[in-house]
Amino acid sequence: MTDFEFKEDTTNQQSNYPTESDNSFTLDEQEAIKTYKENLARKLNKNRSVLRGLEMSFWGITSYSLARFLILTSGMDGVPLAVSAILIINQITNREAIEELINRKGEESQDKMGRLIKFGFSTLVTAFLIWSALGNFLSVIRTSSDTYKNLQVAVDDFNKLPDDKQNAILIVGGLIGLAGIYVIIDSRRR
Repeated sequence: MTDFEFKEDTTNQQSNYPTESDNSFTLDEQEAIKTYKENLARKLNKNRSVLRGLEMSFWGITSYSLARFLILTSGMDGVPLAVSAILIINQITNREAIEELINRKGEESQDKMGRLIKFGFSTLVTAFLIWSALGNFLSVIRTSSDTYKNLQVAVDDFNKLPDDKQNAILIVGGLIGLAGIYVIIDSRRR
């Protein structure tokens, strides 16, 4: 029985292809090649991290600019849309989470499922936020359109008045405007 185990061990260690050591390079040259490969791998990893940093900064600038534009153009009603846009851009930058989940080998399935559930939940929350924010944004657009139409009707009604009434309204409006400016300046002096 021990002979059989010994034979089994030797057959496992032997391969079908003969292995020969490469004697064309000296040990110093082999060490230099190994060092060169390590340095090259380090440079490649550094370049990859620099490219990743540039991509992250690009997405960061994009999300900041988009959020600022939405808030400046929509006021407080644009805040939910800006937050949801930032979350969507964050999901774009974290897309390698799914790639890592797929490509990692030695990790336990619980850890993979936890990360997948977290990524899916954050995507679901982002989708819900964008849905409600778009609804609010469309409501702001409709309200702005109605306000513009109402102002246009008021201007048209003003233009239909006779010239003497238009002048009287302009004079009264100018006096009220000047009184408001005087009150503001007077309150700042105190």
